Order: sequence, then C-alpha cells, then structure tokens
Amino acid sequence: MNRIIILDEELESQMRMYLALCNSYRVEIAEDEATLMRMIRRKNPKLILLDANYSGFNNNGKSIHKTIEKIKKKYNNLKVVTILDRDDTELHLSTTEEASDAVLLRPIDESNVLKRVKEQLSANALAVN
Repeated sequence: MNRIIILDEELESQMRMYLALCNSYRVEIAEDEATLMRMIRRKNPKLILLDANYSGFNNNGKSIHKTIEKIKKKYNNLKVVTILDRDDTELHLSTTEEASDAVLLRPIDESNVLKRVKEQLSANALAVN
C-alpha cells in the first residue's frame, strides 16, 4: 500500500485529505518540517502533500520552494503536491513552474484530492517501469 505524508497546518483541510485518502493509502501526518524530513527518510512515502502556507516556511529564510528543492534533490522519485489557497495566484505560478509535481487548491475537495493523488502515483509507476 502506498504511503502518503501530509504537512498541513490547516486542520480542516488536513482532515479532509486524510479522510479522502485513508481507505486506499497509508496516510501519516507530519507535525513540522523536521518531522516531515525524518518521516520521508524512515517511511519511504510515494507522495507528500505540502502546505505552501505552513508557518515554518516563514522562519530563517525558509520557503516552500527551498523545501521542495531539498526533497527532490534527495528523493527524485518522490511526488510533491503543494496545497495553496485559491487566491495565491503568484505562488501558484511559481510553485508549478518550479519543483512541485501538482497543486491542490483550498478549500479542499475530497474527490479532487483523490484524483490528484491517483494521477501522481500512476505517473510515478509509469516512470519507474
């Protein structure tokens, strides 16, 4: 069963994603960026759902772009789906142009989460074969 890790500070969207995915995937929640990186190393997930507005990205010059770049450099087969607010059009453009594999927009729609995750995991399976 494919493992997915979610890092999302917004509890409602975190729970919507968890409930949409938990019947088909092993879903785990990361509390912060350090925990996320540890979980990636230990649990070998296939996909990460990453909140672009996570408050930890505003500290010490960190950004969503640097975190995705760091993940992709070490784990190039790991898919990263970025979670954005609908009105973050500038961040949306820069995130999709950079390393993010896909984008999910808030408010989270469960069917859209499943669709996006299936697309990314099937693309990953094709790339590996």
